[in-house]
Amino acid sequence: MKKKDAFKRVAWDGFGTLEVIIIIAVLITIALLFRENIISFAARLIDKVFTSSVIDGL
Repeated sequence: MKKKDAFKRVAWDGFGTLEVIIIIAVLITIALLFRENIISFAARLIDKVFTSSVIDGL
């Protein structure tokens, strides 16, 4: 009975690792699907932050 319980415990420990891997894979897939939108958003954000007109308006 103890070996069976130990196997279940190890299986559940591995299950958490599998969840993390799946979450990372989903995030990478979303980033690849929307990479053009993410790049253009980041470029617009950087332009707004580093233009002198924004600093002069403060």
